[in-house]
Amino acid sequence: MYDEHFDKVIYFINTYHKLINCHIVDFVTENLWMTCLPETLRSELEKNELNWMNWTENDDYPMLNNFMKLAKSLSLQSCSMEINSKDFSNTLPHINNENKCMYESIKVEFINAKKLHEVESLGNIIGEIAAKTNNLVIDAGAGKAYLSTFLAENHQVPVLAIDSSQLCSNGAICRQKKLQKKLILSPVLVRYVVEEINDRTDYIKMIKQNFCNWDINKNLILTGLHTCGSLTDSVIRTFLATKDINILCIVPCCYHLSNETFNKKISFSKNARMLAQQSIERSMKNKFVPSSLFYRAILQVTFHSLGIYNAKVGRGGPLHDFPSYAQWAFSKIGIDLEKIPSRETLTNTFQLYAHLTKKFYIFQMLRVHVGLVLEAAIMLDRIIFLQNSNQCSKIAILRLFDPMLSPRRYGIIAVK
Repeated sequence: MYDEHFDKVIYFINTYHKLINCHIVDFVTENLWMTCLPETLRSELEKNELNWMNWTENDDYPMLNNFMKLAKSLSLQSCSMEINSKDFSNTLPHINNENKCMYESIKVEFINAKKLHEVESLGNIIGEIAAKTNNLVIDAGAGKAYLSTFLAENHQVPVLAIDSSQLCSNGAICRQKKLQKKLILSPVLVRYVVEEINDRTDYIKMIKQNFCNWDINKNLILTGLHTCGSLTDSVIRTFLATKDINILCIVPCCYHLSNETFNKKISFSKNARMLAQQSIERSMKNKFVPSSLFYRAILQVTFHSLGIYNAKVGRGGPLHDFPSYAQWAFSKIGIDLEKIPSRETLTNTFQLYAHLTKKFYIFQMLRVHVGLVLEAAIMLDRIIFLQNSNQCSKIAILRLFDPMLSPRRYGIIAVK
């Protein structure tokens, strides 16, 4: 079932590979409107005045309608194995939604709204499973250990929190000591380990060292809240290789920080992986593309005219007008003041290309919709690897978070 959806996704990616693999900063310099859009779709968009901000399906745009429908049909949410976290108890019958417990002091003092939403959503699922099956939880890439602390405080389950950063570990320990002064706690249930996680990480050894009395017998849960890039792949491999880890539940993020795939017949460029991280919900709600993107595309023209290539500008520049943004960018990449074009020259450059604003916006919104398909491809590559291992009795895509708060909202759940 996953394979069939994956095949359709890959066909879509191959069909629209130019749109997917381009970089939006080259919109003007490489004429992406002409080179990356299929001729039939481009002609349709040019023939009719499209008000993208209020676009709804209509007969004037059959090619666009088909494109949008196809992208949506290939997204994770359209995958037949996608499960809403609210229905998760139907996947594992021994789990129900009773006796959830949350401490107001944790909410207010230690976690912002986004992180709180993520920690509660994933934490209550993991906590219920662990508490009712007497499992110890391994929190891979624990960071500041918000999830680990939540599991211990609200579900009274033991947690091994692992992160490569000593600073994060120290911060987590300090925060836990503060909590102990405010709450009536059971004995401390979280143990912190500072270590880089990779395919060879020995979780069993860590548990024996930190939970000496824990009787290890296929009673371990491996989890991670927004495991970055290749960390996700390492966690998946270790889950399959370690017989006593019985349940995996991770939420991947930072797709651009990994360049590998489990299926060696496919690969994703960095531009494609970056596109997979776009939030369609936020883009559609805000109904605009940040002016910094268009400014950056025009700035690319000036860069090239000066023989500057592969410049990395980043974010944070002034956006009230193009000359101010351009001067900030030149300064940031270390160009001598005398080589920076005058404000008048920069204004003229902007005015020369200002008429492309609407096409730029439409082009970028098309790419944002394609991002749905790319995210599905990246996630399905990992899920199919788990499926083909023949070690899992249950595998599912878990929709966990509100996408307006946390765009990387999908988790992978696997049970041996």
